Amino acid sequence: MSCCMDWWDPETAAFAENIPCSDCVRVEGDFVLRRPSIPGGAVVRVGNVSKSFGRVTALKDVTFEVQRGEILGIIGRSGAGKSTLIRCLNGLEKPGRGRVEILGQDIVPLPERRLQLVRQRIGMIFQHFNLLSAKTVAENVALPLKIAGVPWRERDFRVQDLLALVGLSDKASVYPSKLSGGQKQRVGIARALAAEPALLLCDEATSALDPETTSSILALLRDINRRLGLTIVLITHEMNVVRTVADRVIVLDQGRIVEEGDVWRVFTAPEADLTQRLIGGQTNELPSAIRSGLRNEWRRGTDLVLRLQLSGSAAENPVLAQLTRDLEVLPVVLDASVQRVQDHALASFTVAFRDPGEPLARRIGEYLASRVSRLEVLGYVQQLA
Repeated sequence: MSCCMDWWDPETAAFAENIPCSDCVRVEGDFVLRRPSIPGGAVVRVGNVSKSFGRVTALKDVTFEVQRGEILGIIGRSGAGKSTLIRCLNGLEKPGRGRVEILGQDIVPLPERRLQLVRQRIGMIFQHFNLLSAKTVAENVALPLKIAGVPWRERDFRVQDLLALVGLSDKASVYPSKLSGGQKQRVGIARALAAEPALLLCDEATSALDPETTSSILALLRDINRRLGLTIVLITHEMNVVRTVADRVIVLDQGRIVEEGDVWRVFTAPEADLTQRLIGGQTNELPSAIRSGLRNEWRRGTDLVLRLQLSGSAAENPVLAQLTRDLEVLPVVLDASVQRVQDHALASFTVAFRDPGEPLARRIGEYLASRVSRLEVLGYVQQLA
């Protein structure tokens, strides 16, 4: 099978018949896929895409780009439109309106036969692995190459390289039933890379894995991205996944993009209410007894509860110690964490102040507002024991 029995000629704006494209070489009278060249600039361009199912709007005026070598995380709650969007990117769904360009070609008007050629440049990783149980690890990885008509010698070398890349060289003859969940996902990653795609789509690729295995898979994806310069789009509902591996993030809500930007910027200064909730900017970490007892107004005998966020160099300053020294108050730490986001420190504290009274509460707020990256007044709660 040739990869270019028909291919798009941008000069004539038509499909040429039986002419080798720039990604093919002639081997024994046929054209076979060689290592594809990936152009610079945007690998994906989505322009004003909308998609409805009956009266339900899944996507509404979605516009974004993904640059070569970038990892983009797309996050949102269940029903936000994430799965519909990824199906539009690989041509499994056609939007009602808008453009979806892969490597400069709008795939929306293409018939299925033409889409199959585009999909050779797109790798997919799924939540539930989708491995063939009757085939070995090596046979699962080789399947896309076999379908593409790659000669068996070339397939064999390619499979060996891929299994080494994902750390499964010793599992080539093993069947999927003998693998752990993390190993199965590594096979899925190797299979997705078999045809040397320009774009890798990950649909909740770590949702079925435990935290330790998730970390190893994310590290593998990041390593592949850096070594191969592969463009990756991650669909997930886990903010931790985005924080760990993505360069940029898009937040979807009811089919619309409500926030977009560098991961570091979005995590340190989220603008949309949904983003703040997904990051944990409300009261998710508080014990239920405190969370349910929070009130908006101070009353005598209640404690002030604040959430502080410090980023970059500010995260290295002893802000709470300075507060204790300067205002002679003793904050009670209810929750604390220090994370790394794109090699930057991000510290978060939830603290309570015992019955401060309105004047002191105001002084505490003014003092902290000038020293932290972000300050939230979560409310007042009946005095803590």
